[in-house]
Amino acid sequence: MKKQSPKPESTHHELAECDLEFPRFQKELEQLELKELQELEKCLEKIEKMTWAQILATSSKQGKRGLNWEPIANQKTKSGATIASIRITQKFRARVTREGVSMRFISLHPDHDSAYDERGGEQIPVDPPKSG
Repeated sequence: MKKQSPKPESTHHELAECDLEFPRFQKELEQLELKELQELEKCLEKIEKMTWAQILATSSKQGKRGLNWEPIANQKTKSGATIASIRITQKFRARVTREGVSMRFISLHPDHDSAYDERGGEQIPVDPPKSG
């Protein structure tokens, strides 16, 4: 019987998954107004239809469009992962990080600029290796 090699942790050509379990995100999610919640839901549906290559391509300096994945200068999680900002709407952003195929949502920023005022350093749990 031929042994299958383990599936790579992540590639740019895999569909993104949204991880919405971070406690701060959950708390802020509960405080959204209906319109903001609907905008977020629409964005989440869009993300889960995109590959990581497509998500990262939205951060082009020439033509900011779509999610506009934008790493935030000097912001990392405690484990050293880059924290980025994504566009929910023109004025509404979220802070996220990438863990494998998952886009982990850290916080919501309906006022846009506050996404960049954070200090970083969040303790983001790392998923245990998947056994196959």
